[in-house]
Amino acid sequence: MTQNPNNEEQTEDNPGNQPENHEVVHLEPQSSEEERASRFQEYFTDTVETNHPKMTDTLLTFLELKNIDEELTEIEDEKGDLPDTIESIKSKIDSVGKELGEKKQSLEKLNDENEKLKKDNGSHEAKINKYDEEKFNVRNNKEYDEIVKAIDSLFEEVEKNETRLKDIKEIREMLATDVEGLEKRVEEMNTELTEKQSLLNELDEQYKQDESGLREKRAVLVEKLDPVSLGLYERINNNYKGEATAIVRKGNCSGCYNSIPPQRVIEIKSAEKIFTCQSCGRILISEEIINP
Repeated sequence: MTQNPNNEEQTEDNPGNQPENHEVVHLEPQSSEEERASRFQEYFTDTVETNHPKMTDTLLTFLELKNIDEELTEIEDEKGDLPDTIESIKSKIDSVGKELGEKKQSLEKLNDENEKLKKDNGSHEAKINKYDEEKFNVRNNKEYDEIVKAIDSLFEEVEKNETRLKDIKEIREMLATDVEGLEKRVEEMNTELTEKQSLLNELDEQYKQDESGLREKRAVLVEKLDPVSLGLYERINNNYKGEATAIVRKGNCSGCYNSIPPQRVIEIKSAEKIFTCQSCGRILISEEIINP
């Protein structure tokens, strides 16, 4: 045992002036437990846990999926906005059809009311004629007054009904015009729908074989991915439609062309975790992995 100038004991565990509580960092191989730790880096969040020891195959599967989705997107682009247009036309037809049905129903009710009022007036007029005849057979003023009162009451009903019949006529004319216009509009939309649907069917038939083959290949690739990996890919693909992955070339993301820190470039190349671009969110794949 020796003493240093400060009278501190120096031992093998505490050589020189090194404090006893000093932490010495040993560079040891990563433990299996650490290897099983999280392997996903999404946006600005920490890593997401997975049990895959190496992500190269997953990354290459992502790339294959991206290529297939890119082709499927191109097919959808060829169809343009036809599917959306067709759905929009169908929605309008339903809406106009509902309005047309309501107006027709109102018109039908008015027709029924019109017929009833005419029938009622015919009955009232018959009673009035009958009372007019009875006036000459009354025996006293009281009976006469009662008949006159009944006739006046019937005339009031007839007059009220005639006023309502006049209103009904005007409303029926307006409704009939509306119904005619709506029917014409529905007919035009149905014609347009038929044309658009026919065009879409032609395009579907044209690309049917290619699209079917691509979807079969996609299904095979999807089976290779675990739920976490697949969920990550699909979420990004929903935003970028066939451009869920990006290649790291010369320290830049091929998706948004933003630079990637050198240390991160090394980590991406190691393929021990899945990283997404902190600028655009695409899955990053090192060019060295694609072309080893």
